[in-house]
Amino acid sequence: MASRLSFGRWLPRLAHCTSRRAFPTGERACRRAMSVVRKDQKIWGLQLGEGECMISIDKENIKFSSGHFTIFSATERERMHGHNFGVQAEFLGMPDKDGMMGDYGVLKRILRDICADLDEYFLLPGLSDNLCVDTSPEGYVTVFFGEEGEREHVCTIAEGDVKVLPVVNITVEELAGYLIESIKRDYQDKLMSMGVRAFSVSVSSGPGQTATRCLELSPAQDKQEKSGGEGKGRGGREDEAVRHVQGSEREGVVIVTGGSSGIGLETARKFSGAGYEVINISRKRCPLNYVTSLAMDLSDLGAIPAVAKELRSRVQGAPSVCVVHNAALYGSDTVQTLDPEFMERAMRIQTVAPAVLNRELIPAMPRGSSVLFIGSTLSEKAVSGCATYVTAKHALTGLMRATTQDLFGTGIHSVLLCPGFTDTAMLRSHVGDNQEILDSIAGMNSFDRLVNSEEIASLALFAAQNPALNGSVVHANLGQLER
Repeated sequence: MASRLSFGRWLPRLAHCTSRRAFPTGERACRRAMSVVRKDQKIWGLQLGEGECMISIDKENIKFSSGHFTIFSATERERMHGHNFGVQAEFLGMPDKDGMMGDYGVLKRILRDICADLDEYFLLPGLSDNLCVDTSPEGYVTVFFGEEGEREHVCTIAEGDVKVLPVVNITVEELAGYLIESIKRDYQDKLMSMGVRAFSVSVSSGPGQTATRCLELSPAQDKQEKSGGEGKGRGGREDEAVRHVQGSEREGVVIVTGGSSGIGLETARKFSGAGYEVINISRKRCPLNYVTSLAMDLSDLGAIPAVAKELRSRVQGAPSVCVVHNAALYGSDTVQTLDPEFMERAMRIQTVAPAVLNRELIPAMPRGSSVLFIGSTLSEKAVSGCATYVTAKHALTGLMRATTQDLFGTGIHSVLLCPGFTDTAMLRSHVGDNQEILDSIAGMNSFDRLVNSEEIASLALFAAQNPALNGSVVHANLGQLER
C-alpha cells in the first residue's frame, strides 16, 4: 500500500543526464531534468532497475484553495479556516529509447486537473466517526460534530460549495492519500504507457508543512488489492478509503433511494465503509464523491425502466445486491384537508416506485441479496395531522410483507425498518429548527434524545447481512412512550 516516505528524501541525485542530444538547453532542459538511479538501489523496499529515472514536478500554480477544519478527537477540533494547498509530485520509471520518460506537459495537466476538482470547496471527511453531514431537500449541507447523541451544530453551507471526501480527516496526510489514489484511478494506464511504475504526491499547507504518499503501479500491487490485503498503520482505514475511491473489493452493491440527505446519506456512508459499491437514486446528487448518483424523481414512474436498465448493468456480477427504499415525502394534512394530488405523489414515491423498482431489479439480484424498506413508527401507528404520511407508511408495511411472501425460496430477504423521531434536516425543517420542540420530541423516549441517522444506517447494514430477519418489522425508536 501507499507509504509516507518521499522520493525526494530517499533518492540521492547520484548522477544527472546532461547530454545535449537527450536534454537540450533552455526550457526543454528544465522540462526533461531527471535523476538516474544506481543498479540494485532500493526505495521503500522496491528493487530499482539500472537506468531508471525520476521526474519531479513542483510548480507554484499547481495548487488548490479550500476551506476545512482538522478533527483532533470527539470533543476537539479546529475552527473553520482555509489554505492554499500546494501539490508536488515525483514519477519514477524507465526512459524510452530517446532518453525521455513521458511528457511534462501531460503530467502537469494531470496534477492541475486533480487540484481543480478540489479548488474553492469546503472539504469534509466522509469517514470520520465524529462528524455527521446532512443535506436538506433545499440544497443545504448541515455539519454536526461530536460523539453520537452529543453532536453540536457546526455550520450550514450551500451544497454546491461542499465536497465530502473518502478520508478520516482533512489533513495534508489524508489529502495526499486521496490525490494519489485519484491519480491511480483515473490515470494509471496513461502513466504506465509513459514508462512510470511508481510515483509520489506531496501536499503542503504552508512552508515546512508537507505530507507525501507513494504508490507503485505494478501488477503485484493490483493483485494484492484484489485479494483483499489489509491496510497498514491505521487499522484498515486506509484500505477503506481506497475502496471508496477505486470501487474495488466490493462486498456487494447497495442501491439507496433518497441517498442525498438524512438517513439515506448515512446509509450510503455506512455501506460504503463496509466495502459496498453505493448507487444513489434521487433528484439531488449525493454529496459523497465515492457514491454514484443517478438523477431521478421517483414520482415519475415512467422514468424507472431506463434507470433500472442502468442499474441492472451496474450490479451484474455483484456477489449481492441490497435495495434500500428510503425516499419519502412528508407533509402536514388531515383527512379533512388532504390534497389528493399530493397524496397520490406521496404514494408513488413511497409505495408504487419501490414496487416497480423491485419488479425491475429482482431478476438481476443473486441469492444473498436483500430488499429493505425504511418505514416509520407510523408504519404501524397513527397520529393526527399527517394523514398522507401515515397512509403511505402503512402501505409500505404491506408491500414488505407481500415482497417476503412472493420471494419465498429465492434467497432474497426483506425487512421493514421503522425509525422513531430521527435527527435529520427534514425533521428540523418541519419544526422550524426550534430546539424547544426538538427537546420535547426527544423526551418522548426512554433515552431523552433523538435517534441518530447513523444508528438507522447501522441497523440497515445489519439487516442486509442477516436473512434471519426476513419478513420482520423492526422498530428503532429508543423505547417510545406509549400514550
